[in-house]
Amino acid sequence: MNDSNGSKDLADSADSPPRPTGNVGGSPGAGGGALRGVGIGCGVLVAVPVLLILGFLVTYSVQRGTPEDYERVAPQAMMTRIGDVSQESYEVLGFETAVGSNASSDFCYPDGLESMADEPVDGAYSLSHRWSVDGVSESGAASALKRLHRHLKDEGWDIDSYENDADAVYGLELRASRGGPSDDGGDIRAVFEWRDYDGRFEGGVHAPCAYDPDAGPGSEPATDAGSRVEPLELRP
Repeated sequence: MNDSNGSKDLADSADSPPRPTGNVGGSPGAGGGALRGVGIGCGVLVAVPVLLILGFLVTYSVQRGTPEDYERVAPQAMMTRIGDVSQESYEVLGFETAVGSNASSDFCYPDGLESMADEPVDGAYSLSHRWSVDGVSESGAASALKRLHRHLKDEGWDIDSYENDADAVYGLELRASRGGPSDDGGDIRAVFEWRDYDGRFEGGVHAPCAYDPDAGPGSEPATDAGSRVEPLELRP
């Protein structure tokens, strides 16, 4: 009798369909949520670079459309300014001979993102005034630079570098700067150097960028400013 009941139970189990387990038939669950999360994550990854590129392009366009804040100064007036700095420095250095000088000019390039275009600012120039003295001894150059270093500091210049050691590899040097009339125009820079291989002492004053008021259609390029100015002769 026990064997008969056992056989009946086995038969009933064999005829019964298997019970479903888990989510069957496309019921919503963790799998669908994971897919949605992946989709949102991919969307964010795509959107961030696009926003960065758009921000870059907007900033670049704004900078390109904004003129540089340079002062408007005629080249000869600028030559007088930096020539006065050269003359004052020359008097402090204490050399005993009068020397001639020369002027040169160069392009001005914008800062920021628009500098990537590598295009000079239309109508702007950068003027330099240079001079030299031959036959200067090392001790004479060292003493002269020491006086000028102290003078420029007293006058509020920033000392960018000062090499007054006899063991200096490249000779003796003094570099100084001070702020120009506008942030865009840059600093006024003064450079004084003595090189042991030729005994020549060289000085130079470099003006910040400025707009040439006479630059325009049909005029000479602003970079010709150096050829249109008269540099002064420095005197002790």
